[in-house]
Amino acid sequence: CLPCRSSQNSHNALPSKKPGYKHDGVSPVIYNKGLLPSNSDEACILKRKQDQSEVIDEWKSSVEWLEDCSLESYGLSLSHLFSHCSAATSNHRSLREDEVFTQLEIGSEILDDFEMKLYQAIEMYHARIRWLTRGSRKMFGMVKGIRLGVIIDSSDVNCSEERLDNLQHNLLLLMEEQFSLKKQLHFLSFGTEVSSLWDRPRAVTPMSLQEAQQWVLQLRPSGGCDLLKALERAWSHTQLDSLLIILGSCPEQDPDAILHYVAQGMQDKVLSVHIVAYNNCSPVAIETVKNIAKVTDGRYHLFSAALGVVDSSSDLEPLWSEIKAARDVLHHIQTMRHGEFKDMTVTGVSEISTDLDTLSLSDGKSEAYDVSAALCIQPPAPLPTTSTEWLKTHGLKAKKLDLYQVLAPNVYSPLEGYVPILGKTVHSTVHEKAMVQFEWHDGTVKNVHVDPSLLQSYQKRLLRAERVLEDRAVWLSSTGSRQIWGTICEQSVQILLDMSEMNSHYRLHIQHAVRLLLQEQLPNTHSFNVIVFGADIKPWREQMVPPTQENLNNVWQWIQGLECGGDRNTLAAIQHAIEAESNSDSSRTCGVYLLTTGMPDQDAATTSVYVSECYSGAAVRLHVCLFAGENESLRCLAPRYVTWAETAHVLRGLAHAGSGRFHWITDTGIVESDDIIALIGEMEKAANYWQKCSELLDALIQRQSSRDAEKTETQECRSPVVYSQARSQRHILAPPRPTLLSLARLGNKEGTRSATWRPSSAKAVIPPAHSVDSWEAARPVSSANKRRVKISHSVFYLEDGNLGAVFKTYLKPKSVQKFISTIKLPKHEDICSTKQWLKRFGIRSLKLDLHKLASGPECTHKKKLVRTVHKSVSAKYCTIFPSVQLNGCVRHLLLSLGELKHYLLQTEKVLQRYTQRMQWLLSGSRRTFGCILEQAVCVLLDMSGSMAPCLPELQKELASVIWEQLHANSVRFSMVAFSKEVRVWQAELMEASEERCKEAIQWLGQLSTHGGTSTLHALQAGCAFEDSLGVYLVTDGRFDCSCSLVLKEAERLTAGKHITVHTIALNCRDSTAREFLKSLAHKTGGRFHQAPSHTDTAVANELLSRGFSER
Repeated sequence: CLPCRSSQNSHNALPSKKPGYKHDGVSPVIYNKGLLPSNSDEACILKRKQDQSEVIDEWKSSVEWLEDCSLESYGLSLSHLFSHCSAATSNHRSLREDEVFTQLEIGSEILDDFEMKLYQAIEMYHARIRWLTRGSRKMFGMVKGIRLGVIIDSSDVNCSEERLDNLQHNLLLLMEEQFSLKKQLHFLSFGTEVSSLWDRPRAVTPMSLQEAQQWVLQLRPSGGCDLLKALERAWSHTQLDSLLIILGSCPEQDPDAILHYVAQGMQDKVLSVHIVAYNNCSPVAIETVKNIAKVTDGRYHLFSAALGVVDSSSDLEPLWSEIKAARDVLHHIQTMRHGEFKDMTVTGVSEISTDLDTLSLSDGKSEAYDVSAALCIQPPAPLPTTSTEWLKTHGLKAKKLDLYQVLAPNVYSPLEGYVPILGKTVHSTVHEKAMVQFEWHDGTVKNVHVDPSLLQSYQKRLLRAERVLEDRAVWLSSTGSRQIWGTICEQSVQILLDMSEMNSHYRLHIQHAVRLLLQEQLPNTHSFNVIVFGADIKPWREQMVPPTQENLNNVWQWIQGLECGGDRNTLAAIQHAIEAESNSDSSRTCGVYLLTTGMPDQDAATTSVYVSECYSGAAVRLHVCLFAGENESLRCLAPRYVTWAETAHVLRGLAHAGSGRFHWITDTGIVESDDIIALIGEMEKAANYWQKCSELLDALIQRQSSRDAEKTETQECRSPVVYSQARSQRHILAPPRPTLLSLARLGNKEGTRSATWRPSSAKAVIPPAHSVDSWEAARPVSSANKRRVKISHSVFYLEDGNLGAVFKTYLKPKSVQKFISTIKLPKHEDICSTKQWLKRFGIRSLKLDLHKLASGPECTHKKKLVRTVHKSVSAKYCTIFPSVQLNGCVRHLLLSLGELKHYLLQTEKVLQRYTQRMQWLLSGSRRTFGCILEQAVCVLLDMSGSMAPCLPELQKELASVIWEQLHANSVRFSMVAFSKEVRVWQAELMEASEERCKEAIQWLGQLSTHGGTSTLHALQAGCAFEDSLGVYLVTDGRFDCSCSLVLKEAERLTAGKHITVHTIALNCRDSTAREFLKSLAHKTGGRFHQAPSHTDTAVANELLSRGFSER
């Protein structure tokens, strides 16, 4: 066994899992900037070495760089760890009598210090990896050498139309960042043939770099990929000391032949070879690249342009191996902390048994951490937004990059119709032959006219948008605080820290998570507070305070003195936070951030229901951050939950119930983040659109190639002999037809005699023609004749000699069956009047009017009097179709059962949407004042003595409308209070800023009711602000002047101007006053609104919410 002195005060180490590097915006967690301390003297020395190595040795290869920066050179390997242990012989014997166990002991301070330095080393390696995957180093790796030869694959594959622009852009970036640092350069491009920019290498000057850039921009596809010929040309320049090969396709030669040639050619040369597989997916080519690097003792780099990631690299692999070794040592430290290092005892002692006697062992004591250092607070910056809000302005839909929106002008629906002669419904084939079939978002198939230039331009814009999304994802995980907490987006923030007994192993992690938050994100907020909970709740301050440097340092000192203890009373902490938020300023956005490591002790369902009820009506969001070690035992979880996934599921539901975000981080990085998930979903949508565009272009190219092939085949198969025979056959006369009367003559013979002159005998004389002047004027064709549809037909002879006819044109039916379409209703409410809203989404506009569906003549219910039975009898078909009574008449619905169900489904969807609109209109300030439509508003307030009973409620509702509608929608406004005299709040319309809204509410609080009601002067004062204005008159309808005079004056004031007067009745029980207010509003094009009581509103909401559940 291997007991450890610090088993009770230990904390958890990282697992030995090697993190993969993918360019998805989620980078591994950096614990030097994240959850572990870094304040010992040796740590500072290590940090200085790290900074020096980044500046001085950054252009070394990773193998050279690791000679000075490896775990072995820093004394952080496993053997160095054992050198700090003291050995003692155990009295226990094994099964073998000659085998004696050795017991190792090590101090907790040494373990903590060793662990901290390992975390800093891992951070240093991650920083090196991030540096190697930026800019041109990401695409081509780090190019070494002073006199460099560059060989670029310009084959048809690598320089195709889809890849050439991206290749040229990356090559220009490579020149700017790396080639400009060289002394000499030489450029070659190879396809079937090899071409060079210069005859020999040239010195790097601004002129030579400009020539190289122009040469890159002129690259064009040049056939195959003859790599051997390019290598032969490059090796002829002996002054080069390094060679960069950019291979984008599979070489034409056999891989073994290439390797043999390279091995032979490199025998007498001192040349550093760096070979890059650029956007090359061929397994043969990738294997060839690695083998060439192995044969030449060079380096390789594999880059996938489609995914934007580095698949493998000679510089990255050693770093990942070193990180894995460091994590292995951390895993061993964790095992030593728990005294369970049994297997390693046998192996480790056998390996170092010869060195134990010569080691100089220490007592395992080291210096304590310097925790008194002040915070390094960053300057305040604008608050970021959540990814959901960010996508509203930067997403695909916001940038009008929705594929279906781009294709909509060139999309046609397939046509189908019934052909009577065939007795079936047929589909049109013209569009299918001329266009490409494409599956639409609703599952139907559309015919699309493909414009290649339009789609290629769309793909470029889509690629730029996807890069913006990737940059956002990288930014979200770029610093330690955002990796742990996510983004802090609210103005007022409360931090809930889980300091229960179960988190004793995570105490240092929690402290440094808070330290990073205090330094990086809390300075951007308006106010904050920290609440620590275990079994009891311990707030740092009773009220939230501004994030000054003094307050931030004070809370940091307070957190350092806290100890873990008690149960995890998460529900009480959330309840304390929501009570504190209720006392804060409601004008600011508020957020509660909960950092925990496990399941709440309370019932999950109860906690979730409480959070949902408390946070749904309040402007507060609850965000949950879960920190968990992947290789840790589940001692931190409740007994009924056995996996971290189940814990994350409960906490995720808790965050979503509080309208917040969920963030899950482990030892190896971010596991789940709602912000990043939203970005990944948008990137997947962009990739899907890209794939569909490629399929459309491929279908167009395939169709064009098949047409060209058919045309070529037709011309080749048509020989001159066949052509002459076909031409001679055209002049062969058809056999004589029977001399029977045609159908037209038969009709003339059977019909009446023509009115034109016809001779009665052979001796008859043809009368002379009339002069032009005596001709009658042509009769105008009536509109009825124009609308008359002619029946056309073609006549042919049958085998028995009789005539046959095929009708081509038929009489069109008077009406057609109505089609019930699938409606689409908006989810969000539009700020408009109900009348305007129903013009877009009313029953008639949505084509769901039942009168229209049963308006055709075929829907008529026919009844006829039968004299034998002395009563009216319905037609037989009336019993087949469903009937409905409309306006006192019985009509038939010519709809199938499926169409009826579809109609009912659509009408129910409309009713639900109407219910949602009504509930929205009955909520908030819209219940009292309706919806504010204009961007310039003047509110006229009746402060006469009759308004005294409703003044407190009016002031409260006015404050609500100022924040909810005027401030939220940036409406310019002013207010006028009138009784006997008129009092104006501001002489001009003011912007609804936060300060102005507070002043307006303060002014409202000073108003009092007295005197009469001078409505006429109030209207004159309100209409004098601007010519385009919305005037909202709030009154009880008890006026001191003539109503007709007020109507005439309102008509005069609004004449020739865009002024609309809306009237709002409060506590108005007089029907005459209500009619006057309606007339005043309707005369100026405004609306009348009477605020319902709270009881009526509650009953209406209950009926609306219960209406569909009882169906």
